[in-house]
Amino acid sequence: MALSIKQIVNFQLKYLRMAGFLEFVQQVLNIVKTYRDSGEAGVSQLPAKVEAAYTPFAASIVAMDDAYKLSRASEYTQQIADEDTRRDNLYTALKNQVQMYTRFDFDTEKKAAGTYLWNIIRKYGVDVNENYHEESGKLQQMIQELEADNVAGQHITALGLTSLLSQLKTANEAVRTLLSQRNDERMSQEKAALANARNVVDERYRDLVLMVNAAAAMEDETEGLEGVISQVNELIKYYRQYVAPKGGSSTGSETGGNGGGGSSTGSETGGNTGGEGGNTGGNSGGSNTGGNTGGNSGGGSNTGGGGNTGGNTGGNNGGGGESGDAE
Repeated sequence: MALSIKQIVNFQLKYLRMAGFLEFVQQVLNIVKTYRDSGEAGVSQLPAKVEAAYTPFAASIVAMDDAYKLSRASEYTQQIADEDTRRDNLYTALKNQVQMYTRFDFDTEKKAAGTYLWNIIRKYGVDVNENYHEESGKLQQMIQELEADNVAGQHITALGLTSLLSQLKTANEAVRTLLSQRNDERMSQEKAALANARNVVDERYRDLVLMVNAAAAMEDETEGLEGVISQVNELIKYYRQYVAPKGGSSTGSETGGNGGGGSSTGSETGGNTGGEGGNTGGNSGGSNTGGNTGGNSGGGSNTGGGGNTGGNTGGNNGGGGESGDAE
């Protein structure tokens, strides 16, 4: 009777959003690295073929992490922060002065003017600590109402707040312009670089899984890798259930080789001796019906119905194919 061999199950990373993708591969790297460094200092515990795949995988993650950080940084960042501080100070000054006039019990006209303006200002609930875009939008709407309301305009003039409101409007427009320029910069320069880095990581991840599964199929190299395989499979299970977008999880069946089954999203089948079965698995974005065949020689084809059609193959040697590249 053939032995059941544990394999890392197939997982299509292309459905993960950028931050989730990076977090997933970093966790996989940590799992493999922990086992790799668990023996004698400076001596890798990984089989040679897995070590050969691990090194470029680790390097590709570093490159992607750098690209991801770059996409979050910009020459505009400090300019935006400076303009936002100036804007916050101007808004706080305007709010405080208007509130002060609402307490002018000794001057009924100024008190009435302050109360009228304060009723407009407070309904927008501007918080100087909220994100740039929300604050910008609220201030823009508030300023537009103060300028469009003839009565408010008279009160602003009477209380000597014309210059302060004008400066606030200018500062808010400056922040909005800088935010737009930064977004344009990111879209044109950094998005492509990050996408390319992600594609490389996706390829290196597949290479690593292929080598781990191949090594696990060799009887003398199985010990130790089983723990790595179990941890990675648990991680995949978690990401399928909680992280992958519900409407964009993989369609079609996934085959993880002998004994690498278990279904999470879609269906996964591995057979020691081949065999045929009709599997129906439901993804959260559509249903899949596919017949799976697995053989000792790594043969097997799946056709999954739904939004996408992906053919995945896997056999004793842990081979697994996926259709489609990373985003």
